[in-house]
This record gives sequence, structure tokens and C-alpha cells, in this order.
Amino acid sequence: MGGGSVEPATGVFNFAVLEGYIIRNGKICEPVRGATLIGKGSEILVNIDMVGNNLMRAQGMCGSISGSIPADVGQPMIRVQNMTVGGRGL
Repeated sequence: MGGGSVEPATGVFNFAVLEGYIIRNGKICEPVRGATLIGKGSEILVNIDMVGNNLMRAQGMCGSISGSIPADVGQPMIRVQNMTVGGRGL
């Protein structure tokens, strides 16, 4: 994921996709360029229909007007059955 934002009161978010691929018939195909993920956290959670066993962790920074703090994030690969993806096309 790239930069993005979340509205804490509503859970509405948008994030830039740094690396994404079209998946056809279970196979990874061509890369997606300039995509943005848009949605509401609570709706995404109910649309997760598969969870991998490959937990990965990363460190980054969480920032706002008041400054930045180190953040640690992690999750396995997931499949979200339905969400909005915006962008410029392939």
C-alpha cells in the first residue's frame, strides 16, 4: 500500500496500490497501474472470504498534522470478495 487516508469517525478510507495484479482463473496476470482502494472498513471486513497462512509484518510511519510516529503493521494475505478499485486502467 502507498499513501492514503482514513476518516476515523466513519471508517471511510482510500489507499494507493503500490503493487497489484489482475487475477484470472486463480493465476496472477498483468500488473495494475495507478489503482486506488476505496471503501469503508466495516464493509471490507464482512467481504473477506479467504485468509492465507502467510502472516507478514512491516514497519512504517503513521502521520498527521501533529506529527509522525513509528507504526508496526501485519496481516496475512486476504481475499476481499467485493470492494471499489479506482484508477487509470492497465
